[in-house]
Amino acid sequence: MDLSRALTAVLHGASMQQVAADVRTERLAALGLRPDDAEPVGVRDAVTAFMRSLARHFGDRHAGDPRIGQALREWVRHCDHYEAWDALLSGFDIEGRHALLRRGRLMFPGPLTAHWAEP
Repeated sequence: MDLSRALTAVLHGASMQQVAADVRTERLAALGLRPDDAEPVGVRDAVTAFMRSLARHFGDRHAGDPRIGQALREWVRHCDHYEAWDALLSGFDIEGRHALLRRGRLMFPGPLTAHWAEP
């Protein structure tokens, strides 16, 4: 999966969890493994790297799109990737922003969160 396909999937309603699962399945298949086989650490690392890149792409190129904002909002409930938190809190007007700001500022050092605007 590439960023373009992932973007299309999210715009059509897929969650970022679904995208991550699809990326994982593709990476395993490339190694000749099934999704229920043991997952090599390299696959987990590759999926994490892809999802971080996807979040950054969303923040850089699709800020303000409510479909992307909702996908990121759901994703940060399941991950602690700075890229996802930063994309969400830098580029989207979302419900529950105050609580997310508070949580994000606890997770990441002040210099990384100083540009996140208050609601």
